[in-house]
Amino acid sequence: MNLLSICDNGDILSIMRIIKIAILIIRIIVPILLIVSLALNYMNAVKSNDADMLSKANKSSIPKIIAAILVFMIPTFVHLLANLIGDDSYVHCIDIATVENINSAFETSARTSIKRAKETLTTIDYNAALSQINKIKDQDIRNALLSELESIKEYTDINQSINKLKQKYDEKLYNEVLDKINSIKDETIKQKLLKLLSEVNKTQDDTSTPTSYGDPLNVESSFKKVNDNTYPGLSGYYLYIPKNATENMPLVVIFPPNSLSGANMKSIAEAKSLDNFKGFIYIPLIASSERKDWNTSLSNAAVKKINDLVSEYKLDSSRISLTAFSSSGWYIYQTANDHRIFSAIAPISSGMGIDTIKNYYKDWEYLKTLPMKGYGEKGGPTTESGRSCANKTVSWSAKNAMCSVFEGLGKCSDCTNCEYFTYLPEVCHGEIGQYVFSIDNNNNNISDILEWMISQRK
Repeated sequence: MNLLSICDNGDILSIMRIIKIAILIIRIIVPILLIVSLALNYMNAVKSNDADMLSKANKSSIPKIIAAILVFMIPTFVHLLANLIGDDSYVHCIDIATVENINSAFETSARTSIKRAKETLTTIDYNAALSQINKIKDQDIRNALLSELESIKEYTDINQSINKLKQKYDEKLYNEVLDKINSIKDETIKQKLLKLLSEVNKTQDDTSTPTSYGDPLNVESSFKKVNDNTYPGLSGYYLYIPKNATENMPLVVIFPPNSLSGANMKSIAEAKSLDNFKGFIYIPLIASSERKDWNTSLSNAAVKKINDLVSEYKLDSSRISLTAFSSSGWYIYQTANDHRIFSAIAPISSGMGIDTIKNYYKDWEYLKTLPMKGYGEKGGPTTESGRSCANKTVSWSAKNAMCSVFEGLGKCSDCTNCEYFTYLPEVCHGEIGQYVFSIDNNNNNISDILEWMISQRK
């Protein structure tokens, strides 16, 4: 290890400065205390006119004087010891540990980090440079370096998008990235990013409509009710098994709301034909007809069954997505946050807002990393189009509540214009579930929400 390089580290120098101050205090205070102690001994001996006390004072004075000299000469002894072992690097760090040198070290480190960030264009190196800059005390220097670093933020963001494309190709994102790169004036950086973009494999399999996942399961295709009271609170479930099911298929989980039974959710899932859908669907059923409320206990039981199904049908554990409508949508965030087995969640007309999420979950920051796609409508007895929603009234606005979540988690800056959230002002609360599962913009006879959910991967 090159110890001289350690002395160029501002953090190390800051520690050494503390040690330096501590040594200085000891060099001053200890000799003073010894001298004061010695003087008091002599004063007491003189006052008492006691020959024995004077003799004792004389005897103790020599060790105290020697101790005072030794303490005062600590730096000299440290230098001598360092010279004997042939390395005075640490001593050198203490010697140069001044405020000016510490600030200079932080500035040098920040400039080195900025240079590296410009070379790699990675988020990690960008954040490392930002951390070094924030340690600089001089505000003018700090602001100047922040401005210099900020000039490459656009490039690190582009590189991050390229990394996303390497993991999962998306034609729209690819074209957006290419347009951004072509608009860069710095030719060196442009060519560097173009080279990185050329490494993206545009022929990756589209996980939204795969033709094969693994070995055949040799099970009959169906969408039927299964009676199963293994886990308290649940009486069974509806399970959709696709045609020609294979291993490593994705799983979509649908929590039933208070107002609708599992059978209703089954019909909603079948809003579009499932003939082309390449995935399993699981709808847990509440055990007691008297208990209609979905709750945390039921969510936990449902997750246990999910793990059983993954094992039984050899499903892809990295592609388990969760959707829920209305009241059960309240628990979609909690379930995803608590169990963290889901690749994505799709809340539909859920009333939980961002303030409630923050109050419920100490580590709600995890939800910021989880892919989400939501749908919500205006509350009240009528829609904005004036069409009556009699007996479909909700006192809260799903749109407002969900907007606070999607904006608060950083999914949208403005949820009225956001690819991750769709506002449906002309749809009643009672029919929004059926409506969402009927949307088929790709015209492939698969609902967009199901198609999106099986395309997400942890």
